[in-house]
Amino acid sequence: MTSLKNPILYGFLLLLVLSGLQVKAQVPDTTLQKLGIMPKEEPSPLRKITVSGFYRFFGTLTQHEEPYLLNPVINDTVLSRQLFIGDDSQLPNFQLNIAGRPSNKTSWSFDVFAFQFLQGALGTTYGQQIPDSLRPSFQDPLSGARLGGSMNLNLGINFTGSHETDVGIFTLKAGGIQWVRLSDLTMAGFRGYNRFTVFERNPWDPVGAAVDSRYETFFNDGGINQDTRWGNRAFQGVVLEGASLPGDLSFTAMVGKTEFNGGFAPWPSYTYGGKLHKTTSAGYVGINTINSNAWADSLALERVGFDMVTAEISQNIMGFNLHVEGGTGQYVSPNVNDGWGGLVSATVTTPKHKTIPQVSLHYFYISPKVINNNSIFLNTSIVEYNPTNLPAGTIGSTSVLQPFGSSMLRIGQMTNNRQGIDMNIEHALGDFRFNVGFSSQSELEPIASTITFGHPVNQLTRSRLWRWVFPTEVGPYQRYNVIFRDVYEVVNLADDSSGVVVNKKHFNIFEPQIKYNTKIFNKDLYVYYLGYYSSVQRAWSAFLVTNEEAYIRQYASEFEAYLTVSDIIVLSGYFGYERTLGNYLTDINEETRRPRNQTGTGYGVGVDVDLGRNAQLYVRNRWFAFEDESFPLDKFKGQETLVELKIFF
Repeated sequence: MTSLKNPILYGFLLLLVLSGLQVKAQVPDTTLQKLGIMPKEEPSPLRKITVSGFYRFFGTLTQHEEPYLLNPVINDTVLSRQLFIGDDSQLPNFQLNIAGRPSNKTSWSFDVFAFQFLQGALGTTYGQQIPDSLRPSFQDPLSGARLGGSMNLNLGINFTGSHETDVGIFTLKAGGIQWVRLSDLTMAGFRGYNRFTVFERNPWDPVGAAVDSRYETFFNDGGINQDTRWGNRAFQGVVLEGASLPGDLSFTAMVGKTEFNGGFAPWPSYTYGGKLHKTTSAGYVGINTINSNAWADSLALERVGFDMVTAEISQNIMGFNLHVEGGTGQYVSPNVNDGWGGLVSATVTTPKHKTIPQVSLHYFYISPKVINNNSIFLNTSIVEYNPTNLPAGTIGSTSVLQPFGSSMLRIGQMTNNRQGIDMNIEHALGDFRFNVGFSSQSELEPIASTITFGHPVNQLTRSRLWRWVFPTEVGPYQRYNVIFRDVYEVVNLADDSSGVVVNKKHFNIFEPQIKYNTKIFNKDLYVYYLGYYSSVQRAWSAFLVTNEEAYIRQYASEFEAYLTVSDIIVLSGYFGYERTLGNYLTDINEETRRPRNQTGTGYGVGVDVDLGRNAQLYVRNRWFAFEDESFPLDKFKGQETLVELKIFF
């Protein structure tokens, strides 16, 4: 109480009271309610500036026990030992995201990224290369060539503005790369049925709140957390969205570029489209469209592109979900102008029930005249116009857009010139989760004399044999084509008639997935099994063909196990086995006189370590092997160690 006798304290209290009276006299009561030591509303006009991002160290040590011919044209073989720092996914190792919000209705953002400073002729696309002699030392980091010279924008500068009116809410997005989804047949990314392995991480995988959250989520929810790119397509341009419009309407309109409008031609190349949806009591109905335009000549007389328009309905009826999308499309180029063709994709899904499996039936039909590289179906029938005529892997080449042949795909992914029906069954039974798919598909016209397929076991390990480029016709027998994080193999068929394809191909796929969760010494153990069994043959079949009537038969099984040792450590294990067999209507080796007879195996162990909030360490070691007994040069064996450190801030 002695402090109250302090005249300075009395003076301070008196000043505080007088200030309060003055504020009371000058400021309305409504404003006073918002002010104070803890204001209820943040001040304007500047609302907020945030900085976030991540750092990702990724290193790969690969060891091969014997040489493997990567490219016979230049006699390039794998190195017996290779240490690679960074990731050839072309995603940055370090990125900053800066965002600002001038008001509660307007925001802007941009990012800054940096690649690792690798040796080798990577070119200016991946940043400025700095010789070791010019790099700054840790004792004097400001001297020498500044590392900041290799920092650049990744997705560009984005602007988003929203305005609420009496007739609806309108949002404008412009600037850098945006992630957009219209519909499956117009503009979307393939999502599938969540049947995949999680042993090896993707560059875009997030860090979970707990070290085992990834595996727990995969077991309980059937999928894992994904970022905004999942199921969407990259788009650069202007996007206008409208919501809460009269009549329960909403729309999206866009004009700009997708990844297929790039290149170095001086004349315009752009994509435009959008959707108009009406919300109903049980779902929605709508129309969607996408159109791509480019020109093969400087006078803009010879168009290259495609057009597509679809109608869509999604309704919940007595617990059943019905989703149907259908329409028409065309492809136009100086070489191709076959007119319009139809397409449809329809799915019906039964209600979820604890004691009854949930069943989903999907039917699709896509004309060989229809093409849309921004949708979830692939092109297998149309030779796309290639104005540059540059080989794949060369800057400016469009060879990657050439037909994939008659592709053996996962269930849910579609191609043109094909129709089929898929059935997917999901059920939870005690500590088990079942997710099983069946598919039977047929070509509409006999067009391609080739079949293409991938290798599920050691898929990413195989893709890392070729770094930074996507070459075609590589490998010992020049039958592999490299795409983003995958490699597919080309099979030539010998049942044509004087070079004319006469037989349509039919496909069967069986994909079982079983997940199991139990406890060992009160620690969670997750065990996953994933199978992929597929065949392609000349005659239609309701079930998988397992004899030599099939051109190609492929059987793959992958097992994973994850044990939560503690709150910060998870141990993991992996085993994969794959068999691929061809019949005598496919490629025959001139020496052995036999078709494909391939075996692939993979074994792996790993550990996940929680290093603190938003920081985790992942280590994986894989022993891999592959051999084609009929083609003796197509054989490799070795091991691969991967170390990833990922920190979000």
